Order: sequence, then C-alpha cells, then structure tokens
Amino acid sequence: MKIESVKLNNRKRAFEIETERGVHSFPYAKADPPPTVADPIVEWFIDDSLARMAVTYRLKSGLEGFVHYEMAFDYNLEPGYMRDLLLFQLTIAAQDSLRSGGLSKREVIRRLGTSPAQLYRLLDQTNYDKSVDKVLELLSVLGCYVEFSVRQEKFQKRATRVERDKFESTISQVGDGQLGDGTLATTSAAEARS
Repeated sequence: MKIESVKLNNRKRAFEIETERGVHSFPYAKADPPPTVADPIVEWFIDDSLARMAVTYRLKSGLEGFVHYEMAFDYNLEPGYMRDLLLFQLTIAAQDSLRSGGLSKREVIRRLGTSPAQLYRLLDQTNYDKSVDKVLELLSVLGCYVEFSVRQEKFQKRATRVERDKFESTISQVGDGQLGDGTLATTSAAEARS
C-alpha cells in the first residue's frame, strides 16, 4: 500500500494521510520530532526512498522526521490494519505452539483435513489473505485456548498503543486447565515491529 496524498491541517494540528483505505489523520504531537508553533513544518513530501509508504517532513529548526501510514492506521484503529495485527499475533502464537507442542506437522495436517501447502500458508505471518477462522482452527488443533477481551475506551483521553490493548488476547495451552501454566502472551504492535 502506498500514500496517495498528504495534507497538513494546521487548524487540527495533524497530518491528513490518504491511502486506498481512505483519509486518516495523525496528530503533530505524536510525531517525532513534534512540530510546534515555534518550530513549524517548512517542507513535507511523500518519500520515494521509503517506497511512498511514509511522509518525510522538515521543521524550521532543520530537524527531520517521518510519519509512516501504519502510524496513522494504528492511531485511528483502522479495521483492516487491526485485523492484520490480530492475524500476525495469532500466527506467531501458532508457530510457537507447533514448535513446543507434541504434534507433528503431518498429524496437524491430518486433523485440519488440509494440504501441507495450506498449513504452511497458515503458518506464514506475512500472509494476510488467510482467514482468522482458519488460524483459530489451527490453534484449536494445536491444543490452544484463545480468549479475546474487549474494553470500552475512555472518551476523555485518546489511548496510545502502549496504553491500549484493543485486541488483547491470551493463548494458553490446554493442559491442567489452569490459565497460568504454559501461557503464551501475544506481542504488542510495538514489540512486533522492534
């Protein structure tokens, strides 16, 4: 995906980034370095050296920064991005469970009633064409329990990625029935990118 256009909205103090999924704003205060009234943005452009996936900007002081389109998606909780993040977390948990579990790949393929190629597609964390249902089915075959938690976000304050675990999920091995044993916590978006 590429950025189609970008506008600076100084009234809202935000970048307005347009992609094929629509226009998403990203506040100046979240950018690094943050533009201020004393140090405003003097130049901005869609950066070809970053494959048109980021906007590079320069401040009056000479400092330079960029905003990747995924930063705007994350800030705005863009549904497609959140689905991809969930798929990534579930796929990593399935890979870990397959490595540490007692089932062979051949047995997992038999229980899923699928082909080896399909299993490898399900285990590929870069494949976002698979369905969440199939990954959940794979985790079930691997003896994992998946639990989702949805919490109401406070309207007074916009939650940050670290404060917000919108798709908090806990995946635990089915064993003695205690959640604490063999718990695999999925990584947050920040941990996944680092």
